[in-house]
Formats: sequence, C-alpha cells, structure tokens
Amino acid sequence: MSSVLGGRLGLVAILTIASFTGLAELSVAAPTDRFSRPFQAPVSPVRSIADLLREAEAGDAQAQFEIGLAYQLGLGVGRDVVKARQWYERAAERDHPRGLLGLGFLLLQGQGGPQDFVRAEQVLQRAADKGEATALANLAEVSLELRPDQPQQAIALLEQAVAAGAMNARYRLGRFLMEGVLAPADPARGLRLLRDAASNGVPYAQAYLAYIFSLETASADERREGLKMAELAAEAGLAEGLNELGRYHAFGIGIPRDPHRGAQLFAQAGSLGDPNGWYNLALLHGDGALGSANEAEARRLALLAAQTGHTLASAMAGRMLFRGEGGPADPRAALPFLQRAAEAGDNSSRNYLALILFNGSGGVQPDTSAAMDLWEKAALEGHGPSTNNFTMYLAEGRGRPADPARAAKLLAAQAEQGYAPAQFRWALWLEQGWAGIPQNLSAALTWFRRAAENGHAAAAFKYASYVEAGEGIPADQAEAFRWYKVGAERGNPAAQFQVARILFSGDGVPADQAAGLLWLERSARQGYAEALYVLGDLTFRGEGRPADPLAAWAYFRLAEGFGLREAAANRRHVEAQLLPIERSQAVNIAEQIAETIRKEKDDE
Repeated sequence: MSSVLGGRLGLVAILTIASFTGLAELSVAAPTDRFSRPFQAPVSPVRSIADLLREAEAGDAQAQFEIGLAYQLGLGVGRDVVKARQWYERAAERDHPRGLLGLGFLLLQGQGGPQDFVRAEQVLQRAADKGEATALANLAEVSLELRPDQPQQAIALLEQAVAAGAMNARYRLGRFLMEGVLAPADPARGLRLLRDAASNGVPYAQAYLAYIFSLETASADERREGLKMAELAAEAGLAEGLNELGRYHAFGIGIPRDPHRGAQLFAQAGSLGDPNGWYNLALLHGDGALGSANEAEARRLALLAAQTGHTLASAMAGRMLFRGEGGPADPRAALPFLQRAAEAGDNSSRNYLALILFNGSGGVQPDTSAAMDLWEKAALEGHGPSTNNFTMYLAEGRGRPADPARAAKLLAAQAEQGYAPAQFRWALWLEQGWAGIPQNLSAALTWFRRAAENGHAAAAFKYASYVEAGEGIPADQAEAFRWYKVGAERGNPAAQFQVARILFSGDGVPADQAAGLLWLERSARQGYAEALYVLGDLTFRGEGRPADPLAAWAYFRLAEGFGLREAAANRRHVEAQLLPIERSQAVNIAEQIAETIRKEKDDE
C-alpha cells in the first residue's frame, strides 16, 4: 500500500479548539500523495479577540496561547503564522504546555519562521514532560527527521503517545501498522487504532479508513463504513475527506455512480489544498465522464496538481505536454514533470522522458545514453513500450554497444508476457531475420497471430496477408478476410483497404460494394495512399457515388503526396480537363480532405 500512497508519512499534530475554553486534538500529516494539509475547524470564541489581546499583552500565558492559535488558524483574525509563532514563543517562555506544543509544531513545519528540528525537539519534549500526549507524536516526527536510521525511536514515542491517550498518535501508528512502514505490519491492530481515532473525531483517520474500505478487497459492509467515514471527514471540512467522498461518488463505490457530484467534491478538495482533488477532476475531464472529453481542462488541472509535486499528476501533465493533448506539444515544458514522475518510479514517464532525450525533442539536448538507461530501468520492470524501444536500439547499437542477443532475449520475454506490440515486433524480427536473429517464418506467423488475438491491428493485417497468399500456411480466403476484418475494425488502414478490395470483388465472401466503399473511405481518411487512389478513380468514373472530377483530382493529388507515384498520371489526366477556376476549387477540396486526415491521425 505504501507504493500507492507514496512518500514517508508524517506524524505531526496540532491543536484546534471548539471554543477558547475547550480544547480538542486533531491530527495533520506532512505532505504526501494522500494527506497533505492541516485540518482547520471553525471556532466560536467565548472571549473576544480584543479581550484576549489585552490579557495576552498583560502576560497571561493562556491568553497568549489562545491568540497564537487564533492567528495560526485564522479564527476571528486574519491567518498569520508569523504572529502565531510570536505569541506561541511568549506562551512558551512561561512554560505553558500548549504554547510549547504550538511552538514545537511551527518549528517542525517551518511555519512563521525557519524550520528547526533541534529546537522543535527541545520544545516538544518540555511539552511532553508537562503531560501533553500530542507532543509525543510530534516528537516521533522530529526523531525521524533527525535520526532516520533509527525508526524504532519514533515508534516507541508513538506507543507512549497512544498509551497516554493521544488520538492523533493512534491514527499515525495505526497507519504505519496497516502499511508495514517503520514497523512490522499488524493490520488487525492498525485497524483497531484507526477505528478508535476515527470514532473520537480524528478526520484524517476517517479519511484514511474511507480509502482503505474503497479498495477492491473491501467487503460490502466495509464499503458502507468507508462511505460513512468519508462523509464524516468531508463534513469536518478536511480536504482529503472531500477527495475520498468524491471518489465514492465518481466511481460508484458502494453507491450509484455520480461523476458530477464527484467532480464537485474533487473541486472543493483541490481548492482546500489537496492536489488529489485536482488530479481526480482532471481524470474525469480527460475520460469524458462528465459528458464529453475536455482535454484542455484536464491538462490545466493536471498541471495545477503537478505543480505541488503530485507524482501521478506530474506523469499525466508530462504526458499531455509531450504528446500535445489538450494543447500544443511542448516536450521542453514536459521535461521537469516527467523527470519527477520518472524518479518516483513511473515507467510510462521514463519512456516519454527517454523519447525526448533520445531524439532531442523540442530543442532538448539529445542524450542517447541517458535515454537508454531510462528505458533499461523500465524494461527490467516489465514495461512494454520501454522494452520495445530499448531492444530496438540495443540491437542497432545506438546509445549502447550493440547487443542483439540480449535485445532478442528481452523482447522475446516481453512477448511471452502477452504485450501485443512486443509480440508483433518479435514476429517482425523472426520474419526478417533482423539483427542477426535466425529467420523463422513459422515462428513469426505464430507470433503475428498471437499479437492479433491480443488486439494488435497491424499484426492482424500481416497474418491475414500470409493466410491469403498461402505463404508458410495453407491459403484460406475466408480466414484471411476474417483477420483483415479484425485489423480493419481496430483501425489499421491497410487492413481496411483489403476488406474493401475483397468486398468489391466478392472473392471468397459475398460481394457488397456499398460496405466496401465505407471501408475504403475509412482507410482514405487515415491517409492510406492506395485507398485515396482507388477512391479518386471511383469518384472520377462515378461508381458508387456521383462523378466529381474536382474531388477525384484531390484524391489523386493526396495519393501522390503520400508516395503513390502512379497517382500522378491520373491527376494530370483529370487536371487537363479542368478549367483554371475548377483547378483552384480542386486544390481547396484537397486541403479540406488533408485536414480531415490530419484530425483523424491526431485522434488515434
């Protein structure tokens, strides 16, 4: 579970108040991917700020503490952590226990002044010596900062805090025990501690339980409990609670799916400082869950979350910038986001980052060696796209000394794992005897078919071509058409053209020129030269559609532009029959068709 949450978990806790005479303890986590902001509750002071200020200025330590707390949380005054720290300092000078606790927290967090772990430990220890159990939990965090190689000290402090009744410590220790972080995993005890903290109003415990009970392993009863926990944490105004409640609604966890309600909650969570809210909202916009996909908004939100250091949002923002999703492609701007996500172990980000470095995209200085290092790390963890790239360049000797034998071993292993693009590439290597790999058509056909069965459109086209030709396998026109159709339906333009050809001819299947024309048009929309050429011929002769020499000229011109040299003669033949004004109109038609092709390719 720690890999899901990311980062070391903080332990710090603060105090907030239901009134200036009744103090209640609440927890706060150091920034992580899941819990990042201090909880703040509304407060109705019994005494006015003016009264408190007079008493504080007169030297009353309790009033000094309460004024510090008011400034820290923005209760009746504007939030000002610098002033909060000053008033906590004055209360601490008088050894006020909660003044010491408040000062220790701000020193630990670096709020209102420099971060100072050594002094924070001294101040918090004084608070703990005066009976402040919450200080023990904060001391555990300081211990981890000062002595990260001695986590047992932090755990011992948490155990003391739990024994002394600190609810925030129950949350922190419970979470560590659930995840096996810093201490041996003990999910049963961890869950008891978390439920105890949640039942005593610790919203972070409620939000964490909501997360735990949203997982696939949770029972129906646990999901109902998780929903209740999310509602309680959200009602308390906790950003992370709002985010968890948003997940329950957006993804239909134990309740009917309601992406729009989820979006509202995610937006609230983001506005209160939880980057998960912006990230989840970006996912909803990107997936079209709110009615239609809005990549521009998804990109904006992903960048908003990524700028806080959120790993998953960094991966998403980097990908969108690199690929030009939701806005112009900008590999240079994508670089820092992809680097952050790659350093956190995201293999897709390693792949995109390697592509930028290998090719020098967006003006970035090429570094093929660094790119190969990134691909190798991801490939060794079984990442398919990275394996494909790494093995191709390793076999060629680019960025590394050539090692075709190792490349073949890695690619074959990835193919065996069921990754369709690796199966297709391995089939091509076997088909061609590429990079010294022994040529083996029989094995290549087996891999083409496996890749086709696994959803690879180009593999379906290749396999169908061999079946139709009867090369290396018995000829079977009906079987060939079936596999061409598979490739066509999955978007391969060459397969779409072959389906059209067979439907026009009725070779082995019932002829259907109307259906054939539809497949031909689908292939042409992807810029397939042969399809454009045939469509131009049909359009010129008026077969299956009204004769239109201007459109015919446009199709021939585009086919020529895509490399089919035979189309040039037909284009010149049609052009000779056009008036000058018609030639200008034909050029406009060609530009319109070309724009359709560009959009089709952008949507792939």
